[in-house]
Amino acid sequence: MVQKPNNEREYYQIAFTVNDEKTFEPEISAFRNIRDNYPKFLLTLDFDNTSIEGIHKVNVIDWLLGAIHST
Repeated sequence: MVQKPNNEREYYQIAFTVNDEKTFEPEISAFRNIRDNYPKFLLTLDFDNTSIEGIHKVNVIDWLLGAIHST
């Protein structure tokens, strides 16, 4: 979790890849227990930037280069 100066939060989980369902479920399960509406990001080396159940799956290179912006 990242606490921003304005008291907003962002949640991050990092995984090499989640293309396999056996890998995807454990990585996303922690987010399912968070009940607030702050942004949630799953950073991977996968190339498909998608949103799943409100969780943003983002390629970490895109994220580092600023191609994907939070809120």
